Amino acid sequence: MRTRIAHTTEIFDAARKPLFTVLDGISRDDLDWQPADGMRGIGKICRHMYRVDVWFLKQLGIAPVIEDDAPGPAEEIAARMRTIQEQILAEVAALESDADLGAERTSPDGKMTLRLGATVIHIAQHYLYHLAQITYLRRIRDREWSAPLDEWETATHIIEDRILE
Repeated sequence: MRTRIAHTTEIFDAARKPLFTVLDGISRDDLDWQPADGMRGIGKICRHMYRVDVWFLKQLGIAPVIEDDAPGPAEEIAARMRTIQEQILAEVAALESDADLGAERTSPDGKMTLRLGATVIHIAQHYLYHLAQITYLRRIRDREWSAPLDEWETATHIIEDRILE
C-alpha cells in the first residue's frame, strides 16, 4: 500500500504540471494582458499563485526559497513557480512518517494552526482553480491554442483514485 506522503506528492505534482503547459510559448502581450481594469491576467494569476505558496510556507514555519518579485517574462514566472513548488515537494518528501502530514504547526504569529498535508492539498486545489481561469484567458487570446486537457484529466483521475481507494 502506498503512503499518504506518496499520495500527497502525487496529487500535488499532477495539479501543478498543467500550469507549465499553459505558460509554454505564451507571448509577453498575452502574459501581461488584463481582461478588464482591476482584473488579473495570466501573469498576475501566476504571480499570485506562487505568492500564496510563499505565504503558506511562512505560516507553516518554513522559510521559502523565493520572495515576492517584480513582473517578469513567462520563463521567469515559470521558474519561480517551479522553485517554490519543488520546495513544497521536498518538505513533504522529508517527512519521516504519514503522521507528520497531519501534525499541527502554529504560524509564527500564533494566530493559525495548519497541517502540512492539508495545506499541500489546498495548494493543489488552488492551482486547479486558477488553471481553469488561465486556460480560459489563454483561449480568449488565442483560439488556436490547445488547452492542456490531457494533463488536467490526469490530475482529475489521480485525485479521484486517491479519494476512492
